[in-house]
Formats: sequence, structure tokens, C-alpha cells
Amino acid sequence: MSTAPSPNRIARSDDLALTPYHGESAGQRHPATALNPMDRIQQINYEKDFQIAFLQSKGDGFQRLFEKLMSKAHPNDFMACRPWGNVGDRKNDGYLPSARTLFQSYAPNELTAAEAIKKINEDFEGAKEHWEKYFDEWTFVHNAPDGRLGPHIIEVLVKLGQANPKIKIGHFGYEEMLAKFRQLSLQDLESWFGPSLTMEANVNLGYSDLMAVLNHISVAPAPATSEVKDVSRGKIEANLLSHAVAEFLKIGMQKSPLVMQFFNTWKNPVYGEQIASAFKSEYAALRDATPQLHPDEIFGRLEAWAGGMANTTPTHKAAVLAVMAYLFDKCEIFEDAQAAKPA
Repeated sequence: MSTAPSPNRIARSDDLALTPYHGESAGQRHPATALNPMDRIQQINYEKDFQIAFLQSKGDGFQRLFEKLMSKAHPNDFMACRPWGNVGDRKNDGYLPSARTLFQSYAPNELTAAEAIKKINEDFEGAKEHWEKYFDEWTFVHNAPDGRLGPHIIEVLVKLGQANPKIKIGHFGYEEMLAKFRQLSLQDLESWFGPSLTMEANVNLGYSDLMAVLNHISVAPAPATSEVKDVSRGKIEANLLSHAVAEFLKIGMQKSPLVMQFFNTWKNPVYGEQIASAFKSEYAALRDATPQLHPDEIFGRLEAWAGGMANTTPTHKAAVLAVMAYLFDKCEIFEDAQAAKPA
């Protein structure tokens, strides 16, 4: 069996369930949140969606993600800068007037050390030339999956700070973006990612909801032999899935007995094996893709494949998750903890 994917792991935030949105304290809710309370499942769902979007965003796509996040977190304040003809953006990837902060976005893992150092220095000097009287902080925005920067980048940022004591040199990665994301209202999140799985939809999930998901999957022939295995201890950790995806899977596992009962009572006795075989094939293709995908990206693409075009309601999302969690639990998708251990 192939080993688990091992790209850089995304930075983790472990206090997922207790973090309030809108920058509110535990006893003080933002008016929009009070009108539209977000349950814990919705919060986990949206953080999972954001992690996957962050991982999938490269180059200009990452800049668009940053602009969208900041525009929603700071409406009528943050200004995205559009390149204009041969003038370009004048070294401005976004400006927050209220904080007098200028942003410049990078994909440091896609650049050599020499390229990164050259670009940072050129961008900073260009920003000073065009915008110095408007900003007190210059912030390096990056998409390093694990939040860590190379020593060459840390060194050039420190040197910029030493050479420019009147300007604060900041950095803004996944954890900082996640903090902004947690300030968004439920309406913002729905307009961005669509409706979320909800606690109500998960509780009320039934056979007909599962059938709506399974009907569109092209089943593969049942394997000649089928070894059903229970989830091995440490499987989530061995597959390097992030905290949000792990919590999302655990929610789905609450409905694993329903999925098992559905397959056990279905008129075609090998239907469950056929569905499992189809999922296995899709997972293997994603796992072996080039360039290598982060495990969270694999989860997101498998979820989209299973959900199809109809994956737009809380009930449908609950059914997709239940089937995926059941197959994960039975070691049909992702790697067994023992197999994932390095040799």
C-alpha cells in the first residue's frame, strides 16, 4: 500500500470550538451573529472550507483570496489595488487606511531564495517610493502551508526593519488570515462558500438523503474479496489531516451506523463494496497526483467529487460527509495508520 501524502502540513488551531466570531467576547455577540447564530458544526465546516481554499490558492489566486478575506473583514475600509496598464499596482497588493498598513502578497515556496530576497527588497523600496506618506506598517502576506518562513526571508525582513525604524515590518500568514476569517458573519460565510452543514441536518439525516448522494456515483465492480477493517488508532494523525478536517470527519462518524445499516439492508448485497471501490479509485488518483496534493486538498476534492453539482444544501452535505466518514472509518479511503508510517 502506498504511504500517506506528506507535503508541508498546514498550521493548526486547536481551540476551534471555543473561538467566537466577529471578534466578540463570550458574553457579547455581534448583532448579526445574535440574529443568525452559528452552531459548532457550521463553524467547523467553514473553517475546513477556508483551509482547503488557502491550500489550493497559488500565485494570483492567493492574492484574490487575501483580497476577498480582507474586503469582508474590513468593509468600506480595505482597498484592493488593481494593476493599471504599464503603471501596474505600484507595489501595493492592498491598503488598510484605518491601520495605515500596506500589504504585499507572496508565494515564498514558489521562489528561490535569491528571487524571494530580490522581490521583497524591490517591492519594499517601490512601496516607499509611491506610498510612504500613507503607511506606517508594511506587511508581508504569504501562503506558506505550515506558516513557517525560510531563514533567508526572515533575515531580509529583519534587515528591512533595522534599516527603516519608522516603519513596522509585519508578516501575515495562515494563522493571521484564520483570525480574520473568524471575524466574518454567517452571511459573509454563506455568500463565500454557500450553505453549511448544520447540526439539524446531521441529526435528521435519513436513507433517502444518502441515496441522493450515492445515486450519482458511478459504481465500480465489487472486488473479488473484501477485507473490512475498523479505523486504526492514529489514522487521522498519520494522514496529516488538519484539526478542522479531523473534527469535520468526527461529526460525520456519528452517522456511520446509519450508513452501515443502509448498505446492510440494501437490495444489492455488494452495493456497499461497489461504492467503496469507486471511492478508493478516486482517492488513489488524487493521492498520486502531480504536483502532490496536501491531505486536506485531497479531502476537499473527494468531497466535491462525491457531492456533485447538487452539494448545495445542508442535508446533502451531511449525507456526503456521513458516507466519507464511514469509508474513512472502515479504511476504504486514506491510509491505514500502520501503512502510513515511514519505512
